[in-house]
Amino acid sequence: SENYIQYPQNVTLTLSLGKKFEVTYVSLQFCSPRPESMAIFKSMDYGKSWVPFQFYSTQCRKMYNKPNKAVITKQNEQEAICTDSHTDMYPLSGGLIAFSTLDGRPSAHDFDNSPVLQDWVTATDIKVVFSRLHTFGDENEDDSELARDSYFYAVSDLQVG
Repeated sequence: SENYIQYPQNVTLTLSLGKKFEVTYVSLQFCSPRPESMAIFKSMDYGKSWVPFQFYSTQCRKMYNKPNKAVITKQNEQEAICTDSHTDMYPLSGGLIAFSTLDGRPSAHDFDNSPVLQDWVTATDIKVVFSRLHTFGDENEDDSELARDSYFYAVSDLQVG
């Protein structure tokens, strides 16, 4: 039997900030189940190029070729990591994903003297890419239209600060 989830699962939200800002957090509130996999990117050149900010997935290695919850050191504190935190299907509504750009970064306590982290938090645009839906295991049901219509991404609030 053929897997019905062959329509595009990638959905992109892009927020243009209009100028350079120091971004300390990106927060999304869902009125659907949270995505099984999603990525947050930033641009420092008004959307011409994108740099990964954070990855979320139950399958970090498979989806993003990153280990789950890599240790952040001074040598890699300007790199995106992947975590399986906040990737549960439940709650089915009201789930939150909040990314703090400085959380766990060794130089955060001395931010004013860290050009690396100052660069890390600078963005002109933020892009969130939902890459994979959670399913209830009914991907191969006969009534695929009904099953397909029950899977969607729904964001009730996006905050960048």
